[in-house]
Amino acid sequence: MNILADFIALAFGLHFCWSYYTTCYRKGFTMDMWHFSLLFNLFVIHVMLPFSRSDLNIFALGPLLTRTQAHVNEAYFISAFGYAGILVGGSLWRVRLGFGLRTFFSRAVELPTRGSLFLLRSKSLLLAHGILATLLLTGVLLYYFRISGFGFNLRELLLVTPALRPIAQFTAFYSILIGSFALARYYQLKERSMLVVVLTLSFGLLFYGERGNLIGIIALTAFASFIKLGRRLRLKRLIIVLLGILAIVFILDALRQRNFSPSSIASGFLLSVFYGNSFSDTRDFAVVLSFWDGHHFFGLTYLAGLLAFIPRFLSSFRDTWALGVVTATLVGFKSTEHPGLRVGLFGEAYLNFGLVGVWLLSLFIGATSRLIDLRMKQAVAILPPTSMRVFSYLIVGSLAAVAQNSTGASALYSILLIFLFSWIAQKVARFLKVSL
Repeated sequence: MNILADFIALAFGLHFCWSYYTTCYRKGFTMDMWHFSLLFNLFVIHVMLPFSRSDLNIFALGPLLTRTQAHVNEAYFISAFGYAGILVGGSLWRVRLGFGLRTFFSRAVELPTRGSLFLLRSKSLLLAHGILATLLLTGVLLYYFRISGFGFNLRELLLVTPALRPIAQFTAFYSILIGSFALARYYQLKERSMLVVVLTLSFGLLFYGERGNLIGIIALTAFASFIKLGRRLRLKRLIIVLLGILAIVFILDALRQRNFSPSSIASGFLLSVFYGNSFSDTRDFAVVLSFWDGHHFFGLTYLAGLLAFIPRFLSSFRDTWALGVVTATLVGFKSTEHPGLRVGLFGEAYLNFGLVGVWLLSLFIGATSRLIDLRMKQAVAILPPTSMRVFSYLIVGSLAAVAQNSTGASALYSILLIFLFSWIAQKVARFLKVSL
């Protein structure tokens, strides 16, 4: 089975190289959204396979190593099956069945981009959101410092303070969204006020200790710049950017440790990258599979995610079936001491609906990612260079992420709330004859 898994991983690696050269590089782009998303999944699923099997995982797994290694190939084959589905889903835009599905899906994707584009075009509204997000961040962090002292691991406090969790999570997502929009405006229009918003929110999010927060702020601008620059983006610079992101991931992991020191960063870099918790989706999925009894959840974790507007401490159902709780308790951890294990892009779909769920999810991810990529390229090719539309499409990816991982459902409600607030602010401004 190891040989078969290695052969599949190699085949997908070669396919990526061929696809990148023929449909990205030769088309005038050093990198695009489609291949960047494939590259990330290629690394996490396929490149990390031999490291997921390694005995060096003893540092992270301890006594769970042996039973986990017995399920690594199973976890990999499920993820590889999903990766293949993404490739198929990305090709569906070439298929015409005559049912109008392509038109319907394309129009549905355009709906959330309208709210995103409205925010991107309004400097004053973004400033107002930035001030509000900063005030919320300040309040959350002051409470964190008062309870736990100065530190960079707010999520540790959130595990034992359920009442604070929804407020802190909304504040983080709110700050990421507004920070990413402000960075996009600064990149496009060089407005210094937007840079102030970005730096302020980034500094506040640093204390969360969540690597995804800071990466989330730069992702929108980074992805759009890949397409806007085309071949003017040098491969060397792209590699430097990717290494920079990797460094941010590792440093934030190190900051969460109580014995943080610069020497520990230097000495444990490779060990943390390949055997830490940053890219260990296949390994952690294997841990969960080693304890799973084979009975599917049939959508219960997704339902718990859709009920994210109800705090977990007020809902026994959510406190039982939230994905983080399920994966933590399944392995034997307490949900108040462990946030849960990452099961990768397709782990939740498999635990709920088996391979059918994995295939349907992968087709949806592939079709959505490909459409975002196409729309961004069309915006760059057709619209003026000062247009903000190219930045508006990645909001669709945030919404699609809810299907990948139900813990992101709160982001859906956060987006709706932010857009609703912006719409109301616009109506009030028009009534008062104030320009936004």
